[in-house]
Amino acid sequence: MVTVNVQRATCNVVTCNVVEKRWEFAPREPALESRLARGLRVSPVTAQLLVARGVRDLVAGGAFLRPALDSLHDPKGLDNMPAAVARAEAALRANERIGVFGDYDVDGISASAILHNFFRLLGRDIHVRIPHRVTDGYGLSIAAVDEFAAAGVRLMITVDCGTANRVEIAHARARGIDTIVLDHHEPPAQLPDACAIVNTKLPGSTYPFRGLCSAGLAFKFAWALSGGLAQSMKHRADFHAFLLDAMGLVALGTVADVSPLVGENRVLVRYGLDALRGCGNPGLRALVEKARLEDRALDTEDISFRLAPRLNALGRLGTARDAFELLTTTDGARIAQILELLESSNRTRRDIEHRIFEEARARVDSERVIVVSDPGWHVGVVGIVAARLVDEFGRPAFVLAQEGDLARGSGRSVEGFALHEALASCRELLVSGGGHARAAGLSLRVSELDRFRERINAVAAETMPDGPPRPVLRIDDEVPLAHMTRAVVREAGMLAPYGEANPPPLFVASHVRVAGHPRLMGKKNAHLSFYASQDGGPALRAVAFDAGHLYDAVAGAQTLSLAFTPQVNGWGGREEVELLVQDVKLV
Repeated sequence: MVTVNVQRATCNVVTCNVVEKRWEFAPREPALESRLARGLRVSPVTAQLLVARGVRDLVAGGAFLRPALDSLHDPKGLDNMPAAVARAEAALRANERIGVFGDYDVDGISASAILHNFFRLLGRDIHVRIPHRVTDGYGLSIAAVDEFAAAGVRLMITVDCGTANRVEIAHARARGIDTIVLDHHEPPAQLPDACAIVNTKLPGSTYPFRGLCSAGLAFKFAWALSGGLAQSMKHRADFHAFLLDAMGLVALGTVADVSPLVGENRVLVRYGLDALRGCGNPGLRALVEKARLEDRALDTEDISFRLAPRLNALGRLGTARDAFELLTTTDGARIAQILELLESSNRTRRDIEHRIFEEARARVDSERVIVVSDPGWHVGVVGIVAARLVDEFGRPAFVLAQEGDLARGSGRSVEGFALHEALASCRELLVSGGGHARAAGLSLRVSELDRFRERINAVAAETMPDGPPRPVLRIDDEVPLAHMTRAVVREAGMLAPYGEANPPPLFVASHVRVAGHPRLMGKKNAHLSFYASQDGGPALRAVAFDAGHLYDAVAGAQTLSLAFTPQVNGWGGREEVELLVQDVKLV
């Protein structure tokens, strides 16, 4: 399938992947771009990238290009943080037992580790519970509250959950346990009766930034609590070491949870990446070394594809308690043992994920929302499979594992179909369910699966009457290849760290010719590389992953339009600009 005519507006494209994407160009604001380029002394390319990311003035532009720790907001400005700190201080003075209930994903584990390590710094041994994904499921439970009560806990801190746990927190109060909630999930209409709920998404929140994940909130809580304990804390070397390691854990949680990398998150991740490389936390340092990342600067892709999957593998197939222990123990032998378990779990996870994905994709029908379920699937990996189905088919997907008469699993979605709202329309069919617009968890009776499939597709028919929208590829600008110099590409790299709400720069080059012959790469010839030139200029190497199927079309095309991210490749001792191709348009 070939389309023609690149336009400086919305256009249709042939994607390298299965689902055809629509290109949308960021609006241009020449006067603002010129003002930023002059005032910040950057290239027009970088100025346009800043405008496309919402920068409107020189102060914001300087802060974006040079994130500074002193731009972090006072943690006591978080709604209900003063009450949370006051209750924790009272617990410390009265020597009350403190408990932390986390979650089994990287954000929940990182947040729990931050609090554990902070209270250990204060000489307090707290009771931490990380739920088991399979046997406990998501969120605070009555059983966990009873366990805390039996352990003598009088103050419970929930991280990465709790905002929706009205019944469980009421039960905790009845058992003599006060609760502090540190959570970033969407709040329900009725909030629990907790001592303090610290969540930037609460209605009427006055905090300047809404995107902190739970690890970020745990970091802010520890920071706020340390300020009220004693001035001497600020001068302790071990406290400074804790802060650095904690920022590394915040970076892990923020990137793994796909939180927006703007505002405070941009600062925390920028410095957290540096902290990960030189951290003093022995387990965290060993994890970085196991992923062979210790000898270079880390980026967000290292977290997304090397570190987070390893930590998540333990929670998916075994117990996330091991991952938490890796981030908190100082026992070298135990660290080595956990790392071996982590590696074997990650290998097993990949094998199971591949099998379930192939089985699930074979069952995909023509409905607007994909709903597939099987008693032979592992609940720990169905979320990954759902995400892969969305990538391939461009439709919302729910993948559920059946366990007796119960089906439990995860959903992933596309832009324009909010899962947490759609699940609310199916509430009477569910045992439990909730999450975000793009990701959610749920459980229901196997006997209700057909009704759920009908209901969720009826909701989709109302929400998306013309079917799911084609995925959008948001283009920053159309730029001649001659402008992609090493200096410009390096300067544009100041926009890193990249992630949600701050993607890598994405440009379009039109009327590009293929110089020489394309090459297939990879063990299965899945990838494509070629040299691209424009208007007689120098040829730049272009690499298109998962585009091997376009070999004949690219080889025979007179001209191409490329959507690409530039990078400077220093392989072999020579630094050259290289194009990472996201989409190809054959003209």
